[in-house]
Amino acid sequence: MMYPERFSNLPAHAWPRLRALLDAHEGGGTPIHMTIGEPKHAFPAWVTDVIAQNAAGFNSYPANDGTPQLRGAIARWIKRRYGVDVDADTQVMPLNGTREGLYNAVMATCPETKNGQKPAILMPNPFYQVYMIAAISGAADPMMVPATRETGHLPDFASLPEDVLNRTTAAYICSPANPQGAVATRAYWADLIALAENVSLEIMGLPTYGFGRGRLDAWEADRVPMLEYPAGSSGPPHREPE
Repeated sequence: MMYPERFSNLPAHAWPRLRALLDAHEGGGTPIHMTIGEPKHAFPAWVTDVIAQNAAGFNSYPANDGTPQLRGAIARWIKRRYGVDVDADTQVMPLNGTREGLYNAVMATCPETKNGQKPAILMPNPFYQVYMIAAISGAADPMMVPATRETGHLPDFASLPEDVLNRTTAAYICSPANPQGAVATRAYWADLIALAENVSLEIMGLPTYGFGRGRLDAWEADRVPMLEYPAGSSGPPHREPE
C-alpha cells in the first residue's frame, strides 16, 4: 500500500520524547506527573447529576454548531471574563477539542500560494504537534520559531527575515506558553496584531487551558489579551513591532 510522503518527516510527539528522556534516570522521590496534561481535580458532583438527567440525549449526534444554550453560555462567560461582547450565533464555534479547531483553521485560511511563493505558517518551538501537521496538510512550510529564555519564552515572529514574513499566511501562538508557562502581555499582543496587519496573516491563538471550577484563576488584569482602541477607530494602529 502506498502512503503519502508529506508526513514521513514528522518528529516524534513530545510525550514519547519526554518518556525517552525520563527512562534514562532511576526513579525515586515523589513523582511529578509530566504526561498528557489530563485533569487531576475531581469535577463538581452536579456534573454527574446533569449527565444522568440528559442520558437519553446521548443516543444521537450533537449539532455541528452546538446548542444555542451552549453558545450563549460561552458568550456570557467571555463577557464576564474579558469584558468583550461576542455574537453567540456567528462568533462562537464549539469544538470537540482544540486540535480540531487549530487544524481546520489552517485548512480554511491557508491559500495555495502567497506572493507567488509556497506559504509559510509560523509556530513557537516547543510546539503543539497539530501546528506542524496542519501546516503540512495545508501544503505550507512549518516555520518553528524559538521560544526560549532570551525571547521571554514566547516566539519573536517579527525577527524573522522579510522574505519569510512575506509568504507567511498564519501564526500559531499559545498563551500561557506550553510548557514554559509564559503569558503574553498586552504589548506583545498589540505588536503581534500590528505585524499580522502589516504582512496579512492570520493569528491562531490558543489559551493553554481554560479555567474551571476549583481552579484558581491567577491571571493578572494587565496580562489579559484584550486591546483597547481609540474611540472611532476601526482597530489597532499600524506601527512597527517592538
